[in-house]
Amino acid sequence: MMRHKICFVITAALLCNIVLAQTLDDGKKALYYERYISARSALEKVLAANPANTEAAYWLGQAIIELKDLPGAKSVYQKALQANGSNPMLLAGMGHVELLENKTNDARQRFETAISLTKAKDVQVLNAVGHANVQAREKGDAKYAIEKLNTAVSLKGMKEPLVYINLGDAYRNLADGGGAVTAYMSALKIDPQYAASKYKIGNIYRTQGPTQAPIFLKNYMDAIQLDPAYAPAYYQLYTYWYFKDVNKARDFFAKYKANTDYTPSVEAEEISLIYASGDFKGAIAKADEKLQKEGDKADAKLYRVKAYAYDQIGDSVNALKNMELFFAKASPDDVLPDNQVKMAELSAKFPDKTEQADEYFSKAIDMDTVTENKVGYVISAINLYKKLGLQDKVAEWTTELLAVNPNYRKTDLYYAGFEQFKAEHFTVADSLFGIYKTKYPTEYYGYYWSFRSKWAQDSTLEMGPAEQAIPDCQKFIELAEQEKDKFASQLKVAYGFMAGFAANVKKDYATAITYLDKLIEIDPTNQDAIKNRDILKRAMSRPPAKSSTGSGKGASSKSNSK
Repeated sequence: MMRHKICFVITAALLCNIVLAQTLDDGKKALYYERYISARSALEKVLAANPANTEAAYWLGQAIIELKDLPGAKSVYQKALQANGSNPMLLAGMGHVELLENKTNDARQRFETAISLTKAKDVQVLNAVGHANVQAREKGDAKYAIEKLNTAVSLKGMKEPLVYINLGDAYRNLADGGGAVTAYMSALKIDPQYAASKYKIGNIYRTQGPTQAPIFLKNYMDAIQLDPAYAPAYYQLYTYWYFKDVNKARDFFAKYKANTDYTPSVEAEEISLIYASGDFKGAIAKADEKLQKEGDKADAKLYRVKAYAYDQIGDSVNALKNMELFFAKASPDDVLPDNQVKMAELSAKFPDKTEQADEYFSKAIDMDTVTENKVGYVISAINLYKKLGLQDKVAEWTTELLAVNPNYRKTDLYYAGFEQFKAEHFTVADSLFGIYKTKYPTEYYGYYWSFRSKWAQDSTLEMGPAEQAIPDCQKFIELAEQEKDKFASQLKVAYGFMAGFAANVKKDYATAITYLDKLIEIDPTNQDAIKNRDILKRAMSRPPAKSSTGSGKGASSKSNSK
């Protein structure tokens, strides 16, 4: 009887341990699927049943960090460290919190202590240190993360794919896409079903712009095929199709919703789909309903949906108001470059917010890593300011296009100079067309607009810039005279300038007449040119005035005697 009782107790204990282990695994698996609420719930149960479970405490802290509750995560680690002050995983977790608090020195000390305690031989500790520095992004040290993660990789028997995922993320933080993809692929070698690897590779290619769509879409689909429950891939597919095919977006969103935690953020996305389907007033009504129900706990994305919807129905005041609320309440991760552009466009509709519009366009450019996207934001700014008739801003942003796109086209350079000329920023225009001349020395545009820019700075021909324009004008004429019919209107301007400068500044009437003859040849009815040529010819035909040197003295004396 006693033996049976003892056996029963042992069996119950074993079952309890199995249940706890499964719950811990469930919590870690939920973290992998980015189901952070589920992860927190599972890990809290483990810790409640066994407060001494340091592994559960570490992972619970990680789930709470992902839920943007830094004080909550800190509380978990502080409590666990009181009972297990030298536990390396808990030290790594607290270091993670301190990184996010900008206590970089304290964090580094925690990491080094954790690594030292395990003699740099514990994969999980090295991984935790690497992950902390990766997840903290600019607050962390990606190079330090790579160093520690590579140490983990080098350990005999290392079979943890998450180490390679964190290593890839560290390379990505350093903008090393090649290194990131290699690391993600290494995770698949350990676990061929590891969907996060394909998902992460897809994200790398997505940051390279829409031309890479076939590659990143394939990787997202590969992730789903490896693991149909991998919600993050469904979400990326949903966002890709959102503005392209609302029906596809809706299908992927349904699969995402079925495989993730149902949160206010998911509800906000559902309302966003109402907007995408074209029911703008319906989207506003549903968003208002949620905002009234949830108050301060409502997801900030509801304000964004309302802003876009109000903009679609022409209510700029409410659109701007809701966009401002979105920016005030949203976490940085929820703000997209496109949102910055929308805020800029809305701000520009109000004369007192034009400078604010510039700031938001600049933020969009700074946020995005894809040159093609940056160019798109600049073009949006140019088109907006053209529509508003703000020539100074048009000139400023056409020039900005050259800065964001190192491989700008010839036409981009031309229009930058031309818009600066139209804005009467003649010195800047001349500088830009100077670049054009250097890059394209056999084309007439650079010389023509350089001479025009210099001339515009000295329209009276009495200062320096007009004379400096002569070489450019002469070079333009040399090139353009090879195709007189094509460049007739520009040649008339150039001939007129050269004639005026020769006659009025140099008093070289013969040269002036030569240029007027050229002008009349391509414009025989130009009465001003004909009249001026005749005046100069008559001036040249007059006999030179006789010298009066001999009588000058007498005249002067006579005048002085009066």
